[in-house]
Amino acid sequence: MSEGIVYADVKFKKRQRTEGKDGDISNLPTKNTELQILQAAYNQNLTSGNKDSPKPRNCAEDWEYYGGKCYYFSPDELTWAQSRDECITRGGHLVIIGSREEQNFLDQKIVTKMLKKAEDKFWIGLTDSTNENEWLWVDNSSLNSSTSFWFGKKEPDDWKGEKGEYPEGEDCARMGEPGGNTEWLDFNCNKTQRRICETKSPL
Repeated sequence: MSEGIVYADVKFKKRQRTEGKDGDISNLPTKNTELQILQAAYNQNLTSGNKDSPKPRNCAEDWEYYGGKCYYFSPDELTWAQSRDECITRGGHLVIIGSREEQNFLDQKIVTKMLKKAEDKFWIGLTDSTNENEWLWVDNSSLNSSTSFWFGKKEPDDWKGEKGEYPEGEDCARMGEPGGNTEWLDFNCNKTQRRICETKSPL
């Protein structure tokens, strides 16, 4: 028996029906008592049995819940810096990915529901704009190599364009591609992309 859950085993005695209206009415007090027992057991189950039940997942409208956090997948596009600031105004920050499970959750969301074109990708909260190849999350924590999900061995590649037209290189990370790779790619921070914001769930 599960701890904290009360079960009521109520047995109704078979009564011989008495002819006439008086016979029918005579059974009502007993039936009412039996129903009260059932109701009391049900109420106790609701109050005591739910003590260990998970709390409701409470995220703001348009945010998705996962693992105690809420995630916002933007429909519009901004630069990386603008995306960082916009997430802050929403009470969160650009997403910090700390596990394979979290990466898989984001993969599933953006691939199955959101990506519609080749460049329809999302900024995440990772940049090496301060020092090249020193990748930091928006909370200034260093990227852990065991939880980094770069695409292939060539990423990040700090691509500066075919003719060097992007001398600043690629210092911000994005993820997602329709029907394919959802791992990370570095990209020019001044280009516009969609974004994933993250915040702790209120509950």
